[in-house]
Amino acid sequence: MALTPWHIPEQREIATVVALARQDDLLIFDVGYFTINALASIAAAHASCLCRLNHQTTILEAVADRAAPVQLAPFLPTVERSIVQKPILIGVKERVASRLIASRVPEAVINARRRMARKNAKKKGYTASHAHLALLAWNLFLTNVPQTIWQPPTVLRVYPIRWQGELIFKSWKSYLHVATLKTTKEDTTFCYL
Repeated sequence: MALTPWHIPEQREIATVVALARQDDLLIFDVGYFTINALASIAAAHASCLCRLNHQTTILEAVADRAAPVQLAPFLPTVERSIVQKPILIGVKERVASRLIASRVPEAVINARRRMARKNAKKKGYTASHAHLALLAWNLFLTNVPQTIWQPPTVLRVYPIRWQGELIFKSWKSYLHVATLKTTKEDTTFCYL
């Protein structure tokens, strides 16, 4: 565990977290921590990861002896199953080997996501793209855990475990009143926790 200032963005901390990864470790993180360099470092450490896919990430697939771009927005609507997996490479330069696990979400969730996306786009002065709206029909996950260990339904059961960690931090803030601590020393803060 490490203490950091509250205003530091999560993506800045991912390098610190990934540096701790050792062989056979599993890192589960949200899209806020998603960076291709982090995924490459995790793979280099022979550790495993599970995270949500950032929609703007370059996705490639191995075709013969080269890598070809994968366009998820046209591909996913052609899938008839509710869960699909696809071996992919992440990043133009890094080409990190991963598995994409896509899980279709219920119609009510799709509609709510699309309403929110349109509202956010309008607020920021642009129109949500058709591709982005199409991807909102799916939960998209990346993992480098081999299929022999985790089938796609297992990925869908494991990812929500990350939320338990979020609940711990939320309870510390709410019930332990961490924000009101007067201490400025790391040891004292750890002792309080």
